[in-house]
Amino acid sequence: MSVIKQKEYFRYVEDILLVYNENSTETEEILESFNNITPGLNFALEREQSNKLKFTDLTIKKATNKWSFDIYRKPTTSDSIIPNDSCHPLE
Repeated sequence: MSVIKQKEYFRYVEDILLVYNENSTETEEILESFNNITPGLNFALEREQSNKLKFTDLTIKKATNKWSFDIYRKPTTSDSIIPNDSCHPLE
């Protein structure tokens, strides 16, 4: 079993962000270990693409020696809001 040499660990409800050294961590082995903890509970692995990763409602961008954050919006987001004075029911 491989040892995780993590740099950072963040958890929000069921989402986990693990920052690690790629050269010393076997990601597939770690994923298998996580999935073997509780039968029926399956973790998924999402890798960064173009130095970006989505985590909850954020897009995390990696640059040399720093991270930056943007609000993540799904492609289907319409940003339309029902006005408070409309005739729609409150619920």
